[in-house]
Amino acid sequence: MEQLQTPFFRIKEKDLLYDISILKEALLKNWGNYIAGYSVKTNSLPWLLSYLKAQGFYAEVVSKPEYDLAVRLGFPAEHIIYNGPIKDKKIFEEVLLAGGYVNLDSGYEPDWLAELSGRFPERSFPVGLRVNCDIAALCPEETLVEEEGGRFGYCYENGVLGAVIKRLEKLPNVKISGLHLHSSTQSRTVHVYGALAKMAVRIAREYALSLDYVDMGGGYFGGRDDKPDYRDYFREICKELSAHFSPDKTKIIAEPGVSLISRATTFETTVLDVKDIRGRKFIVTDGSRTNLNPLVTRHVYPHHIQYISDTSVRNREHDQWVCGATCMEYDRLFEIVDGAALIPGDKIIYDTAGGYTMCLNPLFINYFPAVYIEHTDGTLFTARDAWSNDEFMMKNYTESEACL
Repeated sequence: MEQLQTPFFRIKEKDLLYDISILKEALLKNWGNYIAGYSVKTNSLPWLLSYLKAQGFYAEVVSKPEYDLAVRLGFPAEHIIYNGPIKDKKIFEEVLLAGGYVNLDSGYEPDWLAELSGRFPERSFPVGLRVNCDIAALCPEETLVEEEGGRFGYCYENGVLGAVIKRLEKLPNVKISGLHLHSSTQSRTVHVYGALAKMAVRIAREYALSLDYVDMGGGYFGGRDDKPDYRDYFREICKELSAHFSPDKTKIIAEPGVSLISRATTFETTVLDVKDIRGRKFIVTDGSRTNLNPLVTRHVYPHHIQYISDTSVRNREHDQWVCGATCMEYDRLFEIVDGAALIPGDKIIYDTAGGYTMCLNPLFINYFPAVYIEHTDGTLFTARDAWSNDEFMMKNYTESEACL
């Protein structure tokens, strides 16, 4: 296989297909009637979106740029799942008129829906509602993303969700067709998804809702053999949903992102220099923490090392800090304690690097790295060239240029 100039991302088609197959198997075996949507915000690489569209995925979008990109790449509006707290009114209407999926989230969306349904009294408008429920109370053992709880959707406990349901039920050509139960926790246990499914049952019974779908969102573990996978999650989810819903009537919607693409994606870097400063070795690489964790919230980076020579003849180093290519002190990735000395030319390859990496990479000091696809037959496809100033200057101008 050809030697590629680091740093770059690599997506292995074989691993991507593996996780796609696990997801479809779990949904088919446990329920049968399902829609698999892909979370565009997680990684909006056009090659990836086109590939998943060919695999039968819908596009789950939360912004106008995401929607426009999905449509540009061939997703029909009826295969769009439109979520998020800040929607575009034109897209809101376009997706509903096309028969796509819209999950209401904000205070003004019922107003938009009332206006739209009034303009088209002959049309029927099925919509979903994003549910905000108290995960801390339902699952006190869970580790939440935020101590204050989630901020999205309509709150069940204080009656806001009920008020929205009552308002929409007064619109003659509007149907509450689905519930969106996406909720984020750090622990991501199977139990919390069972609790969310049980909440869907509770709300449907309490408000006598006849639902066409239950959208369980994303946030699953994926790409790690030491954690639950889709088979574990959907076995529990479907067990709880079957207490009230039937696959003959109600679909399950899944919206995975990180869990679908993490296993398949690596970020590959090269050691360029080794600095000895007061007895500590700093390993300088051509990648950066900004490529892997732009928000600087992580301290663990799964990785493996490809040494260019036999490590048995190398010195052992007590302390080595692997650092990035920027001039910022925080650009340190991980520490190697009592390990073989790294030398220029060694490769450090970061695993499970596909989610919230490429799309969050900043244009800081260095530009976007290349992305390569490794097909199942071993051939490589360039899905994105490394950016240069040619790309950067496409939408930036100087006053001297403006005068030309």
